[in-house]
Amino acid sequence: MVMAYQSVAAFLSPLYVNSDGPSLSFLDTLAVKDSSRLHLITPATVVEPIFADGLSGQILAAAWYRVVLDEAELLDIQVLPSARRQGWGRRLLRCSLETLASEGISTCHLEVRRSNAAALALYHELGFRKVGERANYYRFQEGREDAILLSLSPLLQDLVL
Repeated sequence: MVMAYQSVAAFLSPLYVNSDGPSLSFLDTLAVKDSSRLHLITPATVVEPIFADGLSGQILAAAWYRVVLDEAELLDIQVLPSARRQGWGRRLLRCSLETLASEGISTCHLEVRRSNAAALALYHELGFRKVGERANYYRFQEGREDAILLSLSPLLQDLVL
């Protein structure tokens, strides 16, 4: 069953406090599109590929994807600040990529700030490979920063479990 996004937003808002990624309101505009996928993980480690009916409990991490044909793009992944460095992001990525592969998705793309060493290490650990860069792509108070483009293909063969 699909649940109205507004009733899920309250569960997701703690993930987006002080986030420097896409805003929850931006992601909200994508939520109603058929091409969007939201994967969630709770303390019970239940991964929901879409907005699930009866969601309860605290959401530890969320991953947003856009899917076109047999390719996905990871738009955003957030982990609750108090749950970081405990493996929840890794677990969510693995489960969500496996779910996407089961839907026939063969490739996943993403971009990440050059300075985000923890995310780059995680993506490389899971088998993502650098496929390009976007110079001065991200804007922030102190200036601009490059985006590193990564890709994982094929999902199940390359995904390091």
